[in-house]
Amino acid sequence: MTDAMPTSRLNPWLRPVAGGEPPPLSDRLIRALEAHAAASAADLATCRELVTRMDDPVVGLLVGMIVEDEQRHDALLRSMVRRLDEEVDFLPARGAVPVPNGSMVPDPEVAAEIAARVRGLIRNEHEGSRHLRHLARQEPTLYRGLYPLLLETIARDSEKHATILRYLLHRVEESSSR
Repeated sequence: MTDAMPTSRLNPWLRPVAGGEPPPLSDRLIRALEAHAAASAADLATCRELVTRMDDPVVGLLVGMIVEDEQRHDALLRSMVRRLDEEVDFLPARGAVPVPNGSMVPDPEVAAEIAARVRGLIRNEHEGSRHLRHLARQEPTLYRGLYPLLLETIARDSEKHATILRYLLHRVEESSSR
């Protein structure tokens, strides 16, 4: 009697859908990002419908802010998916998110100066965020709460900027230590 390899091991298309080995991480991430982008697109359509049905300039302003953010997020997600596709297919993709390469700043003195400036920007973003929240608390009912809401969204964007700047700082410091 001879031992034969199961057909499913010879041909990956014959593997059962449920069970077995999970797809590689990049495939799962691609699917998750695409699903998120599709869900966001559906939400954007709902947001646009709200603006037309409510006919209120404040609704238009607030939903417009959401739409602008979501459009940027969608472009970024598509770029990230293109990069992941490039890894899976081994084909270069146009418009893919660039992958960090080696050194950002080869000169240690320049890197130290840039790092100091980035730290200052991070500090300014945190201080700006705290200040905006303080202003929002001073007048919580101004224009029926609209201004405090807007100040809070700007404060959150400042926190997001600080997070981005911390990543850049890490890259600068990492490149100067090589």
